[in-house]
Amino acid sequence: MKQEEIRSGNKRSRRRKGKRGQELFTRGIMFLLFFLLLVVLTAGGLFGYRYVQGNKTSSETLESSREVLPETMGQLP
Repeated sequence: MKQEEIRSGNKRSRRRKGKRGQELFTRGIMFLLFFLLLVVLTAGGLFGYRYVQGNKTSSETLESSREVLPETMGQLP
């Protein structure tokens, strides 16, 4: 009986199906890990770029175009 099963390939096909499923699962996990790595590197690069660009701004206060004149404070029209 075992020789007939081996000749017909039933055991081999079952093993191949199991390995094929395992290969698909492994490929899916690898794809997800690669995608996660890509997302992390992109987010890290964007954060790093913004951090470096933020440090390039001067620490001086900016002049405002809307200055309050002292003589107009507290007076009603």
